[in-house]
Amino acid sequence: MKRLKFYNRLRFQLVVIVIFFIIIPIVWLFMLLSNTIKDTFNEKYSTVAQQSIAETGDKINFLLSDIVDYTTSILSNRTFLEMVSNTKTPDSDINELLRGFLASRSDIDGISLINAKSTYAIGTNKTTPLISIQQMSSEHHDSKPIWLSTVKQNIKILSGISTRYYFSVVRNIIDFNTLESYGTFVVDIEEVLLEQAYTNLDADGGEVFIIDQTGTIVSHPDKSLIGTSISEMPYFVELMSEYDQTGAISYQSDNQEKIAFFSLLETNDWRIVKTISKNELYFEVDQIQRIFFIGAGIYTALILMFVLGLSLQYTEPMLKIISDLKRVEQGDLSVRTKVSATNEMMELSDSINNMVSEMEVLIDKLVMEERMKREVELEALHAQINPHFLYNTLNTIKWMAKIQGANSVSNAIVALVKLLRISINISSDFITLNEELEYIQNYVVIQKLRFNEDFEVEYDIDPETTPLLIPKLILQPIIENSIIYGMEASEHLTIAFESHFENEGEDLIISIKDNGPGISEDVLGKIFKDNTTGSKLSKAGLNNVNQRIQLFCGESYGLEVLTSEGTGTTVLVRLPVKRKTNDEENGGTDV
Repeated sequence: MKRLKFYNRLRFQLVVIVIFFIIIPIVWLFMLLSNTIKDTFNEKYSTVAQQSIAETGDKINFLLSDIVDYTTSILSNRTFLEMVSNTKTPDSDINELLRGFLASRSDIDGISLINAKSTYAIGTNKTTPLISIQQMSSEHHDSKPIWLSTVKQNIKILSGISTRYYFSVVRNIIDFNTLESYGTFVVDIEEVLLEQAYTNLDADGGEVFIIDQTGTIVSHPDKSLIGTSISEMPYFVELMSEYDQTGAISYQSDNQEKIAFFSLLETNDWRIVKTISKNELYFEVDQIQRIFFIGAGIYTALILMFVLGLSLQYTEPMLKIISDLKRVEQGDLSVRTKVSATNEMMELSDSINNMVSEMEVLIDKLVMEERMKREVELEALHAQINPHFLYNTLNTIKWMAKIQGANSVSNAIVALVKLLRISINISSDFITLNEELEYIQNYVVIQKLRFNEDFEVEYDIDPETTPLLIPKLILQPIIENSIIYGMEASEHLTIAFESHFENEGEDLIISIKDNGPGISEDVLGKIFKDNTTGSKLSKAGLNNVNQRIQLFCGESYGLEVLTSEGTGTTVLVRLPVKRKTNDEENGGTDV
């Protein structure tokens, strides 16, 4: 049951890992990429579409402006003005003149003239009565163009009836010299002229048309829509309120998202409009997306089949390994697992066997180390008892010397006892400078007995430095070197102790200066390399002291030796200022 549970759990986890860490991220990344592509495509398409519709608008503006310029040239023609202003001008002459104007332009479908005498129409049979056009024109007292929306015209031909659509520009005939009005001039233009100008805009789908100021369609590839209004469209109000040259409006229609691109025709305030649904716009992108999802489904099925098959190769060997590890967990380090499976599982098995073997060795080693550690602790306890026994014995000898009147012996024993008291104090690695100086003074007492008081030690200690803490027993090796090395070459050796602050009170400087023979460069170069530089120097060695200071205080502190042969030696000890804490003040530093 446990094996089945483990098997199902492992297989389920592998499937979950594949789904959450491979399939879902891939689908999510594709969706993100797809949306990014759509947004980028929409932005670029919108820019290109607006640019294209603006260029088409400029093209149509040029055509309309050219027609306006043409009518202006006619209305400013003196021959034309004289003929229409003279009521005696024969109708045939006026008709002939209008025919000449019409023949000069292939893009004009018809010309009409209405004056006080008569009505003339060349090229078109108007469905809109010219009299209503004249009434509309009379409401304007200048010669500015008035644009009429497209109308339908049925023309009889041999095979039946031909339908054409045209729009018109109307202008008052005014003599600008006399400012008199002589009638109304109308030019008809075929609607197909507009359609030809924008026919390239619907190459990528969508619907393109032109509307007037009221929203009435004046040009459309589907002629049945000419004359209808778009005022019911959702984008109509926003479109008619836009006075930018070009723009784009998003809207909903027939449960579809659509975009309306537009460009304003400055000549007559009409608008060219292109509408396209986003389904059309994103058709190719959506096709790619569908193909991907189908591929992702197939890919997912293959991956899951592969994962399930792979899990079968690892389940049985892993169950065997887990069983063996449980025996190790219970303390059986003699277990060695063996599996026949893939290279990876065999490597895992070998690694576990090596690990168990190393654990067995390490445990044996730890047992032995604990035994040795216990033996060392016992030896250290015996070593600590011996100095205390010596300390107590010397105290007894001291009192015996006093009783017998051997004061020099008594003094030497007192000094030695005090040295031992500090030496066997293992409670702290630091003592005060005052305690260190006391140790030095006792050491000097013993050395003077040895050398018959042939040297002097002078002290110039700043009282503020005496309570400061310094590493224990760092000055004795220095004064020992001064005594041993200096007594052989000087008739009377003088050693000077001095302490002061440096570095704005952050550093403590202790100076030990003697008038001995100095140290040669060869010997000086070896001082900080070996613990001993020769038989004349202390076995503890200046290097040992320097290393202890740097160990406790940091590498920026330590010893500096100033000397040259024949001029004496000065050893500068640089230490950080360290004061006693409350615990240290309460506990003290003595045994």
